[in-house]
Amino acid sequence: MLDLLRLTRPVNLLIIAGTMVVIRHGVVGGLLGASGLDLGLGTPWFILLVCSTVLIAAGGNIINDYFDTRIDRINKPDALIVGRTVPRRKAMAAHLVLSGLGLLCGWAVVAHTGLWRLAVIPPFAIGALWTYSTSFKRQLIIGNGLVATLTALVPLTIGLYEIPLAQRLHAGELLSAFNDEAAVHFYFRVIWYWVFAFTGFAFVATLVRELQKDMADVPGDRALGCRTIPIAWGMRAARAIVLVHTLVLVAGLLLLRRAFLDDRLSYWYIAVLILTLLISAGLTWSAHDRSAHVRAGIVMKVAMVLAVGYGLLVPLLLDL
Repeated sequence: MLDLLRLTRPVNLLIIAGTMVVIRHGVVGGLLGASGLDLGLGTPWFILLVCSTVLIAAGGNIINDYFDTRIDRINKPDALIVGRTVPRRKAMAAHLVLSGLGLLCGWAVVAHTGLWRLAVIPPFAIGALWTYSTSFKRQLIIGNGLVATLTALVPLTIGLYEIPLAQRLHAGELLSAFNDEAAVHFYFRVIWYWVFAFTGFAFVATLVRELQKDMADVPGDRALGCRTIPIAWGMRAARAIVLVHTLVLVAGLLLLRRAFLDDRLSYWYIAVLILTLLISAGLTWSAHDRSAHVRAGIVMKVAMVLAVGYGLLVPLLLDL
């Protein structure tokens, strides 16, 4: 049972849940709260939304290991679980149960809110995780892009639910206060900008981290005929891509700090985040074995957690 739990990668699931909580309460809730407004999605339904996302991600992690057995025998034989301590049939059943429960939870939230266009998100995530594990992971670029899209969907989902519901709940109240419909639209647009900033960071940072993982997994991937960037274009090109994308993140953070975040707390927080990103890039550039690439990926994950953590500061910054 413990090994089955390990297959779901509980630390990653906690990060997903924490990201959703921070974006909801820190970013969207903080910005709404500064105007004395409440969130639109009730707490029980938000918990159900988090459960949907976490369950689908857990099922996806299991099915990824299910189809990666031959690769893992080469890259990390000591960490192999599926087929050794967890039977393959049991792993597949766990994937189906978790994904099915996640689908039902997600659709329940859609039915409650009436945001029917969002009903496509749970089946899209389940299908994307399946196709990634079965085929896209082994193809050039598309696998990395798909994982980055799914990661970016985590903070974006909060905006897709909370902002329209807040507009539905408070639009009339804000219109009375501003007496200007354009001002009301701008108010909610600002909240979208914040959500998009976290979504964009998640997308680019995940591209970097996936490439770092590909660089660590070259022996097993090559043996199975995968066409990842390090295999198709070479390690030097992969390192250069990591460096370029990391510099894009750094440039974006510097631009945001200079244009919008001129307080001292943001200054030092973003400085630490940028330093962490540069350390990850430096470790990747100098890495020559699997353990070094793994360390670089771990530092990038720390940077991603730090970036999410900035959302907790939003309510504090609004009070400065």
